[in-house]
Amino acid sequence: MNTEKSLAGARIVVTRARHQAETVARLIRERGGVPLLYPCLAIAPPDDFLPLDDALCRLGEFDWLVFTSSNAVAAVADRLDIVTPQPDWSHVSIAAVGAQTRDAVRIAFGRDADFLPEQANAQGLAQGLPVPRAARLLLPQADRADPSTAQIIRDRGAAVSAVVAYRTIMGSGGIDLPAQLSQGNIQALTFASPSAVEFLLQRCPQPKLFALPAACIGATTARAARRLGFERLVVPPVSGLSKMLEALAQFLLAQPDFAEEL
Repeated sequence: MNTEKSLAGARIVVTRARHQAETVARLIRERGGVPLLYPCLAIAPPDDFLPLDDALCRLGEFDWLVFTSSNAVAAVADRLDIVTPQPDWSHVSIAAVGAQTRDAVRIAFGRDADFLPEQANAQGLAQGLPVPRAARLLLPQADRADPSTAQIIRDRGAAVSAVVAYRTIMGSGGIDLPAQLSQGNIQALTFASPSAVEFLLQRCPQPKLFALPAACIGATTARAARRLGFERLVVPPVSGLSKMLEALAQFLLAQPDFAEEL
Protein backbone atom coordinates (compact mmCIF):
# COMPACT_ATOMS: atom_id res chain seq x y z
CA MET A 1 0.00 0.00 0.00
CA ASN A 2 1.16 3.56 -0.73
CA THR A 3 2.17 4.98 2.64
CA GLU A 4 1.36 8.48 1.43
CA LYS A 5 -2.30 7.40 1.30
CA SER A 6 -2.15 5.41 4.53
CA LEU A 7 -4.94 7.44 6.14
CA ALA A 8 -7.21 6.84 3.15
CA GLY A 9 -10.75 7.81 4.01
CA ALA A 10 -10.12 8.25 7.73
CA ARG A 11 -12.03 11.18 9.21
CA ILE A 12 -9.72 12.72 11.79
CA VAL A 13 -10.52 15.49 14.27
CA VAL A 14 -7.98 18.32 14.41
CA THR A 15 -8.12 20.07 17.78
CA ARG A 16 -5.40 22.69 17.21
CA ALA A 17 -6.13 26.41 17.35
CA ARG A 18 -7.73 27.77 14.19
CA HIS A 19 -4.58 29.62 13.07
CA GLN A 20 -2.47 26.47 13.39
CA ALA A 21 -4.92 23.81 12.23
CA GLU A 22 -4.13 24.01 8.52
CA THR A 23 -0.67 22.52 9.00
CA VAL A 24 -2.16 19.33 10.45
CA ALA A 25 -5.05 19.36 7.98
CA ARG A 26 -2.64 19.51 5.04
CA LEU A 27 -0.62 16.57 6.37
CA ILE A 28 -3.79 14.54 6.83
CA ARG A 29 -4.98 15.32 3.30
CA GLU A 30 -1.56 14.39 1.86
CA ARG A 31 -2.03 10.96 3.42
CA GLY A 32 -5.50 10.57 1.99
CA GLY A 33 -7.41 11.35 5.18
CA VAL A 34 -10.20 13.81 5.83
CA PRO A 35 -9.42 16.51 8.44
CA LEU A 36 -12.32 17.68 10.59
CA LEU A 37 -11.51 21.01 12.24
CA TYR A 38 -12.72 21.45 15.82
CA PRO A 39 -10.59 24.21 17.44
CA CYS A 40 -10.26 23.38 21.11
CA LEU A 41 -8.01 26.27 22.04
CA ALA A 42 -7.29 29.82 21.02
CA ILE A 43 -4.55 32.32 21.80
CA ALA A 44 -5.21 35.49 23.79
CA PRO A 45 -2.99 38.30 25.13
CA PRO A 46 -1.71 38.05 28.70
CA ASP A 47 -3.78 39.71 31.39
CA ASP A 48 -0.84 42.04 32.05
CA PHE A 49 1.81 42.92 29.46
CA LEU A 50 4.11 44.57 32.02
CA PRO A 51 6.25 41.51 32.97
CA LEU A 52 6.80 40.59 29.32
CA ASP A 53 7.51 44.16 28.24
CA ASP A 54 9.93 44.68 31.10
CA ALA A 55 11.83 41.52 30.18
CA LEU A 56 11.96 42.48 26.50
CA CYS A 57 13.31 45.94 27.30
CA ARG A 58 16.16 44.11 29.06
CA LEU A 59 16.54 41.41 26.41
CA GLY A 60 20.16 42.35 25.82
CA GLU A 61 20.97 41.27 29.40
CA PHE A 62 20.14 37.63 28.63
CA ASP A 63 22.32 34.94 27.08
CA TRP A 64 19.47 32.89 25.63
CA LEU A 65 15.93 33.48 24.42
CA VAL A 66 14.10 30.16 24.68
CA PHE A 67 10.94 29.37 22.70
CA THR A 68 8.78 26.35 23.43
CA SER A 69 6.13 27.23 20.83
CA SER A 70 5.57 29.27 17.70
CA ASN A 71 2.86 31.16 19.61
CA ALA A 72 5.54 32.46 21.97
CA VAL A 73 7.61 33.60 18.99
CA ALA A 74 4.66 35.55 17.59
CA ALA A 75 3.89 37.11 20.97
CA VAL A 76 7.49 38.25 21.51
CA ALA A 77 7.80 39.60 17.96
CA ASP A 78 4.63 41.65 18.40
CA ARG A 79 5.76 43.20 21.67
CA LEU A 80 9.33 43.86 20.51
CA ASP A 81 7.88 46.23 17.94
CA ILE A 82 6.18 48.16 20.73
CA VAL A 83 8.50 48.29 23.73
CA THR A 84 10.84 51.18 24.37
CA PRO A 85 13.71 51.49 24.62
CA GLN A 86 14.41 49.02 21.82
CA PRO A 87 16.97 46.47 23.06
CA ASP A 88 20.12 45.41 21.23
CA TRP A 89 19.91 41.63 21.44
CA SER A 90 21.99 40.63 18.44
CA HIS A 91 24.32 38.61 20.71
CA VAL A 92 21.49 36.65 22.38
CA SER A 93 21.26 33.00 21.31
CA ILE A 94 17.88 31.52 20.41
CA ALA A 95 16.60 28.05 21.27
CA ALA A 96 13.53 26.58 19.55
CA VAL A 97 11.64 23.48 20.62
CA GLY A 98 11.18 22.09 17.11
CA ALA A 99 11.07 22.69 13.37
CA GLN A 100 7.81 24.65 13.35
CA THR A 101 9.06 26.98 16.08
CA ARG A 102 12.40 27.33 14.29
CA ASP A 103 10.57 28.36 11.11
CA ALA A 104 8.59 30.92 13.11
CA VAL A 105 11.88 32.34 14.45
CA ARG A 106 13.23 32.69 10.91
CA ILE A 107 10.12 34.52 9.74
CA ALA A 108 9.82 36.79 12.79
CA PHE A 109 13.46 37.71 13.35
CA GLY A 110 15.26 36.94 10.10
CA ARG A 111 17.73 34.61 11.76
CA ASP A 112 17.97 30.93 12.56
CA ALA A 113 17.67 29.26 15.93
CA ASP A 114 20.99 28.40 17.53
CA PHE A 115 19.71 25.22 19.14
CA LEU A 116 17.05 22.58 18.47
CA PRO A 117 16.74 19.52 20.72
CA GLU A 118 16.79 15.98 19.33
CA GLN A 119 13.37 15.40 20.89
CA ALA A 120 10.98 18.17 19.89
CA ASN A 121 9.46 18.78 23.30
CA ALA A 122 9.99 21.18 26.17
CA GLN A 123 11.68 18.62 28.40
CA GLY A 124 14.16 17.69 25.70
CA LEU A 125 14.86 21.37 25.12
CA ALA A 126 15.45 22.04 28.81
CA GLN A 127 17.73 19.04 29.24
CA GLY A 128 19.75 19.51 26.07
CA LEU A 129 20.20 23.26 25.97
CA PRO A 130 23.98 23.98 25.97
CA VAL A 131 24.05 26.51 28.77
CA PRO A 132 26.85 27.01 31.32
CA ARG A 133 26.10 27.57 34.97
CA ALA A 134 25.00 31.14 35.72
CA ALA A 135 23.75 31.64 32.16
CA ARG A 136 20.73 33.96 31.95
CA LEU A 137 17.70 32.78 30.02
CA LEU A 138 14.41 34.41 29.07
CA LEU A 139 11.57 31.92 28.70
CA PRO A 140 8.35 33.47 27.31
CA GLN A 141 5.50 31.00 27.78
CA ALA A 142 1.78 30.43 27.88
CA ASP A 143 -0.06 31.02 31.12
CA ARG A 144 -0.74 27.27 31.28
CA ALA A 145 2.86 26.22 30.61
CA ASP A 146 4.34 23.35 32.59
CA PRO A 147 6.66 24.91 35.20
CA SER A 148 8.99 21.91 35.00
CA THR A 149 10.66 23.30 31.86
CA ALA A 150 12.04 26.30 33.74
CA GLN A 151 12.85 24.17 36.78
CA ILE A 152 14.93 21.68 34.80
CA ILE A 153 17.06 24.52 33.46
CA ARG A 154 17.38 26.09 36.91
CA ASP A 155 18.48 22.75 38.34
CA ARG A 156 21.34 22.87 35.84
CA GLY A 157 22.53 26.12 37.44
CA ALA A 158 21.17 28.68 34.99
CA ALA A 159 19.01 31.68 35.89
CA VAL A 160 15.62 31.54 34.17
CA SER A 161 13.15 34.40 33.84
CA ALA A 162 9.84 32.76 32.88
CA VAL A 163 7.19 35.28 31.80
CA VAL A 164 3.68 34.91 30.45
CA ALA A 165 3.67 35.92 26.78
CA TYR A 166 0.14 34.76 25.94
CA ARG A 167 -2.87 32.95 27.34
CA THR A 168 -4.33 29.69 26.08
CA ILE A 169 -8.12 29.76 26.20
CA MET A 170 -10.86 27.45 24.96
CA GLY A 171 -11.56 27.60 21.23
CA SER A 172 -14.87 27.69 19.40
CA GLY A 173 -16.48 26.77 16.08
CA GLY A 174 -15.68 23.90 13.80
CA ILE A 175 -17.68 20.80 12.96
CA ASP A 176 -20.75 19.60 14.84
CA LEU A 177 -18.72 17.09 16.81
CA PRO A 178 -21.58 15.58 18.88
CA ALA A 179 -23.50 14.85 15.68
CA GLN A 180 -20.46 13.32 13.98
CA LEU A 181 -19.85 11.13 17.01
CA SER A 182 -23.44 9.93 17.14
CA GLN A 183 -23.29 9.01 13.45
CA GLY A 184 -20.01 7.10 13.88
CA ASN A 185 -18.25 9.28 11.33
CA ILE A 186 -14.95 9.76 13.16
CA GLN A 187 -11.97 7.41 13.14
CA ALA A 188 -9.48 9.30 15.33
CA LEU A 189 -8.63 12.39 17.35
CA THR A 190 -5.39 14.38 17.24
CA PHE A 191 -3.86 16.37 20.09
CA ALA A 192 -0.84 18.67 19.90
CA SER A 193 -0.90 19.87 23.53
CA PRO A 194 -2.33 18.94 26.94
CA SER A 195 -4.56 22.02 26.75
CA ALA A 196 -6.22 20.65 23.61
CA VAL A 197 -7.18 17.48 25.49
CA GLU A 198 -8.60 19.41 28.42
CA PHE A 199 -10.56 21.87 26.30
CA LEU A 200 -11.95 19.14 24.05
CA LEU A 201 -13.57 17.48 27.03
CA GLN A 202 -14.95 20.83 28.18
CA ARG A 203 -16.36 21.64 24.73
CA CYS A 204 -17.72 18.17 24.04
CA PRO A 205 -18.13 16.01 27.17
CA GLN A 206 -19.20 12.91 25.23
CA PRO A 207 -18.30 9.39 26.46
CA LYS A 208 -17.93 8.23 22.84
CA LEU A 209 -14.72 10.25 22.58
CA PHE A 210 -12.91 7.75 24.79
CA ALA A 211 -13.57 4.89 22.35
CA LEU A 212 -11.59 6.67 19.62
CA PRO A 213 -7.83 6.44 19.03
CA ALA A 214 -6.18 9.57 20.42
CA ALA A 215 -3.04 10.50 18.49
CA CYS A 216 -0.76 12.67 20.63
CA ILE A 217 2.19 14.71 19.39
CA GLY A 218 4.44 13.51 22.22
CA ALA A 219 4.75 12.00 25.67
CA THR A 220 3.64 15.07 27.64
CA THR A 221 0.38 15.35 25.72
CA ALA A 222 -0.12 11.58 25.98
CA ARG A 223 0.22 11.69 29.77
CA ALA A 224 -2.48 14.36 29.93
CA ALA A 225 -4.75 12.33 27.65
CA ARG A 226 -4.31 9.18 29.74
CA ARG A 227 -4.93 11.10 32.97
CA LEU A 228 -8.19 12.44 31.53
CA GLY A 229 -9.46 9.02 30.51
CA PHE A 230 -8.19 8.21 27.01
CA GLU A 231 -6.85 4.67 26.72
CA ARG A 232 -6.33 4.10 22.98
CA LEU A 233 -3.28 6.34 22.78
CA VAL A 234 -1.09 6.65 19.70
CA VAL A 235 2.27 8.27 20.46
CA PRO A 236 5.20 8.54 18.01
CA PRO A 237 8.67 7.54 19.23
CA VAL A 238 9.89 11.00 18.15
CA SER A 239 7.70 14.04 18.79
CA GLY A 240 6.26 15.90 15.80
CA LEU A 241 3.14 16.35 13.71
CA SER A 242 4.30 14.19 10.80
CA LYS A 243 5.55 11.48 13.13
CA MET A 244 2.22 11.56 14.98
CA LEU A 245 0.28 10.98 11.77
CA GLU A 246 2.66 8.23 10.67
CA ALA A 247 2.06 6.47 13.99
CA LEU A 248 -1.70 6.98 13.62
CA ALA A 249 -1.65 5.48 10.12
CA GLN A 250 0.18 2.39 11.38
CA PHE A 251 -2.29 2.06 14.24
CA LEU A 252 -5.34 2.34 12.00
CA LEU A 253 -3.97 -0.09 9.43
CA ALA A 254 -3.62 -2.65 12.21
CA GLN A 255 -7.35 -2.40 12.92
CA PRO A 256 -9.21 -5.04 10.83
CA ASP A 257 -12.30 -2.87 10.26
CA PHE A 258 -10.23 -0.01 8.89
CA ALA A 259 -7.89 -2.13 6.79
CA GLU A 260 -10.79 -3.93 5.12
CA GLU A 261 -12.15 -0.62 3.82
CA LEU A 262 -8.94 0.24 1.93
